[in-house]
Amino acid sequence: MNFLRGFSFKPEEFVVEEITADGKVLGINQEFNLGNAAEQSLEKDYFSRFVLQKNAWNTEQALRELAWFLHIKPSRLNYAGTKDRNAITTQLCSAFALPPERLLQTNGKIKDVQINGAWKSKKKVKLGDLQGNRFTVTLNKKNCGVEPDAKKVSEKAESSGFLFPNFFGMQRFGTLRQNTAEVGMFLLKGDFEGAVLNYLSFSEGEKDEESVNARKRLEKEKNFAEALAYFPRHLKYERMLLEHLASHPNDFVGALQKFPRHLALMFIHAFQAKLFNEMLEERMKENRNWSLEETGKLIGSDSVLGEREKRRLEKEGLMQDSFSFKTMPFLSSRGSERAFFAELKDFEVLAENPLKLSFSLGSGCYATVVLNWLLDKS
Repeated sequence: MNFLRGFSFKPEEFVVEEITADGKVLGINQEFNLGNAAEQSLEKDYFSRFVLQKNAWNTEQALRELAWFLHIKPSRLNYAGTKDRNAITTQLCSAFALPPERLLQTNGKIKDVQINGAWKSKKKVKLGDLQGNRFTVTLNKKNCGVEPDAKKVSEKAESSGFLFPNFFGMQRFGTLRQNTAEVGMFLLKGDFEGAVLNYLSFSEGEKDEESVNARKRLEKEKNFAEALAYFPRHLKYERMLLEHLASHPNDFVGALQKFPRHLALMFIHAFQAKLFNEMLEERMKENRNWSLEETGKLIGSDSVLGEREKRRLEKEGLMQDSFSFKTMPFLSSRGSERAFFAELKDFEVLAENPLKLSFSLGSGCYATVVLNWLLDKS
């Protein structure tokens, strides 16, 4: 069973509207002013919250472009949740000590980026400050690989009681190369050289020919200093590692410490997600009813392990204390839980030919997983 199969949507075929923590849907092309009147006179130590709408940008790229245009550091901008690149999306963001009118003045200046309202607030937007997302998706054989059938899709949703298996989607594992969890595995096994070499050299799924050639050459030659001369400039994190290794060829821990903390942790989180998906797949083979209360483990150092989790770790050749890193404590993970099954909310068939669906998902759920499940693409 595989819920990680991809789609090839055009942005207008995949619309994502963020649902704020208090349940407000940030609709496409709608203007918002969600501010408290008492906060609008703040002159210092304030944030401007704003609704970002973008088309064919990922969240960080759009905000970096906005920061460049505004002549501010990107670190002054925050967001509640990341949004896909190949989509039209809205989301809540904030900017530290930047007047709302300056944000609104950028409209029409950055291609396919617009601000649908800005207002002052005492609080910045933090990652996770959202209830979920509403999706409007247009499906056809070209973008999903199968001929969608409105009746079968509706029956699938209804027969499950509008619950779906809450797998992590392919975005968790690297959109192109899909090796994020593999790098995490090397890290958890203490093979820091293997982690670095895999990150630098793994080329399967890479689309850019220059990048493919660079990765394959490095894999063959393992000369980090020379690699700096031919690795493409846009591979900035790879070049960051190479710059360190050019001077310290055997210091793989030092190279890994060059990563921003959130990026380094991404490898561990991807491996935890891989284990979760495998355990959920095992659970689905059991002939038992689904429940929103049933959870699985994102295994970490503090997790209370059942037999399912113990078997999975043993199969991977890992121990539970592998998730505690003495040399790089910032990589340590205590673990958490995640629902095995989640709710498909407000499901509606808007049109049948082409098939157009609307539904809402809670934070952390993947629309691509839902679509694979509804279309029986497993």
